Amino acid sequence: GATLFEAEVVESKDTECTIKYQGLQHKNVRLVCGFSQSLTTIIVKPAVGSTVLVADLSGGKYRDMIVLLVEKAERTTINGGNLGGMVNIEDLKDTLNSLKQYCENLTTAISVGFQSVGESTSASGSAAKATFESTMQNHSITIKDMEDQKIMH
Repeated sequence: GATLFEAEVVESKDTECTIKYQGLQHKNVRLVCGFSQSLTTIIVKPAVGSTVLVADLSGGKYRDMIVLLVEKAERTTINGGNLGGMVNIEDLKDTLNSLKQYCENLTTAISVGFQSVGESTSASGSAAKATFESTMQNHSITIKDMEDQKIMH
């Protein structure tokens, strides 16, 4: 049967770690339940020095072990991590709001610019201003809710 015990993480790699248990170090402790990288969906890499709950699947021989719980995670990788880090939604909203404000200011500036050039120039005056505003009236930047609440970090 499987044996459960707590151990200290001595070294942490991408898919395995080295633990210290009862004064001995044990290498190749898996961070994923599966024998192939292709089966991996979530890997929680524990921080060095933290405590982990380990299952010894070799019945006390300490040959086939896997981490079940992590006290402190250094990094979590979902589905191989090929899409990069998760979006910090507040920073993204701030950036998009800044872009929106810039475009609104640009619209105002162009409108004022058309008006200030003078009536004698073909690209200026109230006709150019009206044309620009008419063209822009149906265009806006919309900030949608981009947060996937099924995945939180």
